[in-house]
Order: sequence, then structure tokens, then C-alpha cells
Amino acid sequence: MRHGLAILLLSSAGAQSARAQTFGLPVNEPDDVPGRRVLPEYARIGYDLAGFQLLPTVAFGIRADDNVLTRSSVKRSDIVFQAAPKIRLARQDGAQNISIEANIQNNAYLRLSKQDSTEYSFQSTYTRGNLDRSLISANFGYRREAIQRGTVENDISAGEPLMRRVVYGALNGRKRFNRLSVDTQFLSVRQRYENLMDDTGLALDQQFRNVDRLTFRGAAAYDISGRTGIVGSLDYDRFDYATSPLLIDRDAQNWTATLGLRYEIGRVLYAQFSAGYRCYDFKKPELGRIKGPAITGHLRYFPTRLLAIRGNVEQYNTTSPYDLVSNSTITIGRVEVEYEMRRSISWIGAAKIALEHYSKQPYSAQRLEITGGPHFRFNRWLAADVTMGFSRRFVNGIAPFEPYSQLYAILSVTLAK
Repeated sequence: MRHGLAILLLSSAGAQSARAQTFGLPVNEPDDVPGRRVLPEYARIGYDLAGFQLLPTVAFGIRADDNVLTRSSVKRSDIVFQAAPKIRLARQDGAQNISIEANIQNNAYLRLSKQDSTEYSFQSTYTRGNLDRSLISANFGYRREAIQRGTVENDISAGEPLMRRVVYGALNGRKRFNRLSVDTQFLSVRQRYENLMDDTGLALDQQFRNVDRLTFRGAAAYDISGRTGIVGSLDYDRFDYATSPLLIDRDAQNWTATLGLRYEIGRVLYAQFSAGYRCYDFKKPELGRIKGPAITGHLRYFPTRLLAIRGNVEQYNTTSPYDLVSNSTITIGRVEVEYEMRRSISWIGAAKIALEHYSKQPYSAQRLEITGGPHFRFNRWLAADVTMGFSRRFVNGIAPFEPYSQLYAILSVTLAK
């Protein structure tokens, strides 16, 4: 567990959320780079359980936050204590791999007790084959998660945290034909939101957010030479939203097609960028068809054995919860730098910017987040993280949400076997 609880605290967004998101080819990194390098004196041992490797972990963290509700008009600061036990079972038998993970995270606030929450998840994955030739994998998961405030998915500025339950299943395949590789994915997501209680005790129905999603994704790459290649992708999403007497039928389908180039220099550099077209088509004609460019990109750069630079650009469409907004397009750029100063200490910094575009509305927003701090490895079973973070949301025009700034600090300790 490289970054302990720090990464767990920074974002509660899951990988299988119900949104139309760009899909790229898998990026293979060398094993002997920061973030992936196995250091024998710090490597986890685990337990042998009927042929499975059992890897238990528990992380304890404390976070100080100067703007828990992500508001500019009324700032509420607090300290949250967090505990996150996790169990992982893994088994490798030739070309077959089985992985089962389960974890729970409890968040307890010192003063704002209404913000307390419990999150948990379960995921199982079966993989057969390898990325160099052919591979097929299936995974199933369930989770209960708190949606991060001050984002396009949760602009509720008071009351309890917004919670959702997600069930998902996916079937993935990869085949390589000499210079050509093809990746596909079939994905099903069922997403259900829990109702809220506001500060006055009034129940707030959140069922209108519920959605079922079916997705097909395909991506292909052709090697022109040992360093360059052509990459392309085609994605289709179908969204079935819950009916609401206050909202128009928001069911929609999304098509995305991209084409781009990949450049690679051995173990040192991998860069890929694609651009294309996106169309988000609502079932109801009055909501219209939202069209625009689609982009995706990946960067992996290892200038030395001790320094790693990783970046990515992604874009997704989602149906906004606001009555007057039909669609939101979010473009996210992220860069992470990791420096392995010593075998026992790594410095990690990251910057992320999210551009929020609301279709047919006279407002938009941008959200910036910067984090950084050291990761300490004491021995096989003990590690710690110190993370400082700053986020700010800029709002252009008169919008139904506030701009804000937020400063936080995290101290976490991870015990592992």
C-alpha cells in the first residue's frame, strides 16, 4: 500500500461511476520504477491460506479541514478521524489470477457529527492470460461511498454527506496480433442514492439521481515502428435514469470516437494523445443533443531510476442533477511526481484541474487541487504518510453553487502484514 490512507482520503470517487468516460488502452509500466518497485526489506509477506495469499491491512488517519462543507459564505472547520481495515486474497496459478478485496472506512468528525459516514467495498477479479498476447478478465464489485462535496456530482452545501451504493460487473478482453492489439470492455453499473436529512430534520428525496448504465468500449493500437503507433477508440453508453415528477425524462445514450498517436522510448517514456468527437443524445427531443470534441491522453516518464512523472487527461459527460441543466462535460488533467529520495522515503506531489462545462447554461466552473508530502517506510509492517492539500473552485457567471477554497492536512499510519 504505497500511499496508505492518504489517497483514500483525497477522493471517494470510484472507477465504475455512471458516466460516459473516455476509455484508453492499458499502459504497462516497468516494475523497477518509483511506485511499482518492490523493496525486499519493506515488502509485505502476508499469510498462506489454502493456496491464497492473505494480505491484511489497517490504516488510521487524522485530517484537519478548514472548509468541510466547501462553501465560501459559511466556512466550517473540523477534524475527522478515520480507520480503514482492508483484506486482500490473491492467487496466481500459471496464467490464471484471482483477486478478492474487501475494505471498510469509518469517518468520525470531532464536532460536525452529522458528517460522520461509513464506506465499504468488495471487489473480485478473475484474469486469464497476459497483456503481451491475449487476456480475458471478469470482475464484480459492490460499494457504499460518500460523494465528495464541491464537485459536479455533489453541490449539496449542508446536511448529511451524500451517499450512494454501486453494483457493477465488467468483462474485459485483449488480443494482440503481431503489430495490432485490440481491447474491449462490457460494463454494467447500477447506482442508487440514499435519501438525506437536512439541518431541520426534513427528508430530502435523492432517488431522482438513480441510474442504470450499460457500456461497450473498444480500443485498438497499431505499431508503425518500435517507437510510434496509431491508437483509436469507440465507446457507447446507455443511461436509464429514475423517473421523477419534477424532472423531464433524462434517459440518454452517448457515443465517443477518438484517434491519436502513441510515442514510446523503451522504459523511459510513454506518451499518448487522442482527439475525436462526442455526442450525448437525450431521449427527449426538448433536451437536445450535446455535441463536442473528445480528448484523452497518458504520460509516463522515468528520467532516472528514482523519479517518476505520470500524467493523464480524461473527459466525461454526465447528466447534471440541476433541474435547468441537461448535461455537464468535465475535462480533467492530472500530473503526479514521485521521487524516491531514499529506500525508506518517497516524496509525492500531484496537481489536478477539472473544467466543468454546463450545456445551455450561462455559467461554468473550474476546480484546482494540489497535494504533496512524504511517504515513510519504516519496516515491512509499518508505513506513514503526511499530506498537505489545497483545492479551489472558480465559478464563472451566476451559478446554483458557490466558489470556495479549502486547505487540509492529513496524517496517516498504515499497518500491514
